[in-house]
Amino acid sequence: MPRAFLILLISFAIFACQSPSSKKAETQKSIFKGSYKSNAKAIVSIRTFDHYTRHLKDGYGFYVAPDIVVTNLSLVKGAYKAKCSPMDLEDYSSTSGFVAYDIDLDLVLLKVNRRNKHYLNLKDATLESDSLYQLFRKNRKLFAKEDYFSAIVKNDTISYSNFTGKIKSGKPYFAKSHRLAGISQPHRKQGRLLHAKWIQQLLKESSKDAHNLYDLRTKTNKVYISHTKVKGFRIITNKGNIEIQLSDKTPLYRDNFIKLVSDNFYDSLLVHRVIKDFLIQTGAGDSKYAKKDDVVGWKGPGYNLPMNIVPGLFHKRGMIAASKLPADRNKHNRSDGSQFYIISGRRFTHTELDELEKENNIKYSQEQREAYTTVGGAPYLDGDYTVFAWVTKGMDVVDKIAALPTYAIDRPVDEIRIKTVEILRK
Repeated sequence: MPRAFLILLISFAIFACQSPSSKKAETQKSIFKGSYKSNAKAIVSIRTFDHYTRHLKDGYGFYVAPDIVVTNLSLVKGAYKAKCSPMDLEDYSSTSGFVAYDIDLDLVLLKVNRRNKHYLNLKDATLESDSLYQLFRKNRKLFAKEDYFSAIVKNDTISYSNFTGKIKSGKPYFAKSHRLAGISQPHRKQGRLLHAKWIQQLLKESSKDAHNLYDLRTKTNKVYISHTKVKGFRIITNKGNIEIQLSDKTPLYRDNFIKLVSDNFYDSLLVHRVIKDFLIQTGAGDSKYAKKDDVVGWKGPGYNLPMNIVPGLFHKRGMIAASKLPADRNKHNRSDGSQFYIISGRRFTHTELDELEKENNIKYSQEQREAYTTVGGAPYLDGDYTVFAWVTKGMDVVDKIAALPTYAIDRPVDEIRIKTVEILRK
């Protein structure tokens, strides 16, 4: 009996001594042991382009399935197409479109043509601490940078962590365990880490078929003012104010202009092209931060509009029309989504109009002839550009700007900027 009791006591002591280490080993087994090198294979650089194949934006995303990449909706919205490359490398391949998006979360899932078995597992995602890591390459070598995040913001529809620092839109962040924590997003002049569970939720809602990326340009939760409540617009420049009114005969252009003004798109843009006795032109997105010698006038909002020639809307003095790229770079003959010009023009004789009719194989109406021979305009543009608005006040400002000295490609020597565009309500 004593011998049996001694054996039992020794066995219990051995078990007690081994128990903590066994538990520790068991705990260690449950901790995810990944590799940042493996994680990096899931990250892609994303480059977007407009309808004219012009480069728009750069950002990041990452694979969440063999053929699905997640990124921020704000990165690709308005783009005609997007391409992906392994992170920080120049090896781009096309995407087929999007399979899901969420405006509030600022997320979109892209269907990609290049499959990748090294995708990030959303089920393993975690937010373990305020110390997380982003990956980047330098000279083709992989590095991990530590960042710190503030308190978690939570509600029923979103959860994220705010952080400051340089934002790399669409980059994944990882915990020390190498698990995915979430995606980086620009947010209120700083940045935030959107938690990975929202990506997983969006993935569950994704469709099998890819939709045209270009369709995202019209997706919004914002409610814009009805055109029935808009009397006109006041374009405030550093040379004076110009008031305009939109035509209801070109509703697509009318509503597009209301949207752009409501989104403050035109604020701080240059009047980048002026020609005396002809026109002034603005609305180029690449002019907002342009330096003196930068080439501007080639970038709109990332989309364009179909032509809409309306009888009775022609290029007499004070009319406003949408600009477009020349035919060699615009095979579909579409208007730029934001750029427009205002006609200052000059008077024409009936003889000149007769010659233009022969050259352009058109016939001017009595209304056009009367306008061009009295108030003036630019009759040689008729039938080739969409006229959608007109000046109601401030033609003296238009003339003053049109007469300014220029350099390069008709760019004013002195910067003429739109401070803002105000909506005049009825």
